[in-house]
Amino acid sequence: MQDMPNRKLTSSHQRRNTVRCECGTEILLLPDVKAMDQAMEAHIVAVHMQKSRDSECAAAEAERVRDALIVQVLRKASGSKNVGLH
Repeated sequence: MQDMPNRKLTSSHQRRNTVRCECGTEILLLPDVKAMDQAMEAHIVAVHMQKSRDSECAAAEAERVRDALIVQVLRKASGSKNVGLH
């Protein structure tokens, strides 16, 4: 008989390996900084830059989302839940 994986454990493990955007999208946490940057930028351009026709508003939205994602990446990379960055 094959052991069934614990769904709760698997789900929790997957969350540790992702960062969650405020829009709900989960982005896989990658060990390569350049690849992680590209993944976040692809999401930001595809989803958040399209929200506003005003380029200044879109740029401000993108910067805010980017900063929030970077904070999550740094927290996960450091292994800390409370780095003190806001």
